Amino acid sequence: MHDLLAATLTYLVQLFGGSLGYAIVALSLGIRVALLPLTIPLARRALRNQAIARALQPEIDELKKRFEKKPERLFEEMRKVYRKHHYNPLDLPTLIGGFAQLPVFAMLYSTIRGALTANSAFLWIRNLAAPNFALTLVILALTGLSAHWMPTASEHARTTMIVIQLLVTSVIVWKLAAGLGLYWASSNFVGLFQTLWLRHRMPAARPA
Repeated sequence: MHDLLAATLTYLVQLFGGSLGYAIVALSLGIRVALLPLTIPLARRALRNQAIARALQPEIDELKKRFEKKPERLFEEMRKVYRKHHYNPLDLPTLIGGFAQLPVFAMLYSTIRGALTANSAFLWIRNLAAPNFALTLVILALTGLSAHWMPTASEHARTTMIVIQLLVTSVIVWKLAAGLGLYWASSNFVGLFQTLWLRHRMPAARPA
């Protein structure tokens, strides 16, 4: 798989007249779009589970008050409620689907990192092998927009999500090579498209 990605990146560099930047963007977008048939159903499933969890929260809070001193009974009653509403706090299909994508992104990350050279430039970026502040701002903007438009989230949850994602992203990308930042920005762009699609399809993401 790594060799295939490296060969594809090399072909794209030649196709775009020697531009490593365009090749990185094209490869990143292509793989991220190809994964949409997997990532969209997983995201919808996760959102549906979140909606069910919020709907059940008042009932769960009431059970916690009733069985505060009986943890075993509390666990059993909560299990009954979850079973009744077909809800599983630990949704294995979502977890497995998420982990299944990691090797692909890891190999793509490794392929791009191995192709970076100090004399490669792209648009306003003079050196794809060095960090670029403006590209970091683009990545943070895409991350914030995606979190802001995430459907079915409450205002408090949305604000918390935005802050956490921006903090985590800024810590990771502020010293990241611009070539890898292009990969991150391309992936986030498709992620933003996925979020907007899910927002448009919000009724389908809600529990019956």
